[in-house]
This record gives sequence, C-alpha cells and structure tokens, in this order.
Amino acid sequence: MTVLEGLRSAIDKTDQQIVALLAQRFIFTEAVGEYKAANQLHSQDPKREEQQFKKIVELSEQYGLRPEYAIDIYRKIMDIAISRHQELLTDNFTDQAV
Repeated sequence: MTVLEGLRSAIDKTDQQIVALLAQRFIFTEAVGEYKAANQLHSQDPKREEQQFKKIVELSEQYGLRPEYAIDIYRKIMDIAISRHQELLTDNFTDQAV
C-alpha cells in the first residue's frame, strides 16, 4: 500500500465513523422534533444554537480544527434538523386540524 492509499484508507474509515455518528445524531434530533411538534414548540431555538456554536468553537480549538470549518458544517446540520422539525410541526398541525 502506498502512502497515498494508506491516507485514503484512513479517510474512508473516518468517513464511516462520521456517517454513523450523523445517523445517531439525527435519531436524537428527530425525537426532539417530534417532542416540539407534540408540544407546539418552535422548530428553531436561537438561544440553544448560540450555546451549541460556542461549544463547537471550543471543541474545534481543542482538537486543532479551524472553528470556521466546524461552524459551516454544523450550520448545515442544524439547518437540516430545523427543516425537519418544521415538517413535523406542520404535519402535527395538519393532523390536529382534521
């Protein structure tokens, strides 16, 4: 195995771990969205997001990752979760109206 192949293999293994963790994270965010919909809560919580981004910056610095990279990635992850929460809230509202 060449050096490049070894590095790519390590990237592939890391990607597998990232996807597994993302899947786990989205299981939890789905449950949060269901809770919010059932309790008629807003799909987005700016205060919570602010707290999360502070933690993400701290973790990024701890692990030697540029915080702006992590912020960009997590903004997308959070936007997907918020979008799903909005869908669940709309579905719940529609179900209750019927």
